[in-house]
Amino acid sequence: MIRQMFTTTTTTAVATAGLLLGGIATAAPATAAQSAAASSSASASVSQTVTARYDCGAYGVTDLTLEASASGGVGSVRISTSGGLAPFDIPADSISATLRLERAAGGTAVFSGTANDAAAAGQPVTIGPLTGAVSAGDSLDSYVPAAGSGDVSLSLDVLGIANTCNAVGKQTPGPIVF
Repeated sequence: MIRQMFTTTTTTAVATAGLLLGGIATAAPATAAQSAAASSSASASVSQTVTARYDCGAYGVTDLTLEASASGGVGSVRISTSGGLAPFDIPADSISATLRLERAAGGTAVFSGTANDAAAAGQPVTIGPLTGAVSAGDSLDSYVPAAGSGDVSLSLDVLGIANTCNAVGKQTPGPIVF
């Protein structure tokens, strides 16, 4: 029984590391893409894609792609690594995440949820949508915590294993604007 628990925990930890580290060498930088029909109002649908680098401690540093949209004052963010492949089957809605982004006007915006597409072993993993309140004109960029603050940019629970990641720089090519 103890061997089985150790094997399960070790397998899950290795899988989580593989998920987070998979995008380091192969993640292609994204470009900001606002749909032609989008407006800058949070009440209209806005779609943008940016890339940001995150340090996930023992799990390494990786580039994450954030795809954001908003409708009716509710923002939605999906997180993915183009090279982050599932080391084994990951069931749908088994990843909980909280993403914190910095508002240009001050403060932070928090997006959270338990959502992910099912991913077969060897396939990319996408987390979200994570949702949070946004206002028209909100300009959101990576939240880079002050050294020693204990704050976290991204917290993840992947199949029961908790992980934290901190943004190490601002988003490329720039902030998400609703």
